[in-house]
Amino acid sequence: MEKEEFGEGKWISLLIEGDRAAFSKLYELHSPTLLHKLNHLLPDEDSVLEIHQITFVRLWDIRHKIQREQGVWPLLHTIARNLVVDYFRKSASNESVRKALLTQATLYYEMEDPNDAIEQMSEALSTAIDRLPSKRKEIFLFCKFQGKSYEEAAAAYGVSIGTVKDHMAKAMRFLKSELGEKLFTLLIVLLGFFDT
Repeated sequence: MEKEEFGEGKWISLLIEGDRAAFSKLYELHSPTLLHKLNHLLPDEDSVLEIHQITFVRLWDIRHKIQREQGVWPLLHTIARNLVVDYFRKSASNESVRKALLTQATLYYEMEDPNDAIEQMSEALSTAIDRLPSKRKEIFLFCKFQGKSYEEAAAAYGVSIGTVKDHMAKAMRFLKSELGEKLFTLLIVLLGFFDT
């Protein structure tokens, strides 16, 4: 049988064994979809190309984790999602928060393009975060969007760890009451990517 006639499952089996031709074939199959998705999530072409490239390099590095019956896309998607989240967590400005929430909501729902419903959800989430008292909001963003520990937050803001915990607990209670059960659950899922 000629290799061109293989289905994706066979290419995956060869990839797991370290076959570079199989890797090239799977890259060819999935590269356009990943590029399309990243183009809608990231602000500039350099970031898109960098994350696209790193995603495939990491796929090669962890090829033994691919589950043949699930295909390559779930693993590619997870790698790309984590890289995009890392990209956004470098900054905690209001705009980056909005973009990070939009990005994660889009990836969470596995949609091809962000649509109005996702835009509205991300706006509601970022608006609710915006309504937190100033110091509480700063500590919440510092811990949840920059991935800092409570200890780091206490040192950065000159308060006790107990105060940080109190701010975080009150912030979560406020957001739950503001957002309602459904949106708050989505926020928890999204913030799971930023757990301290």
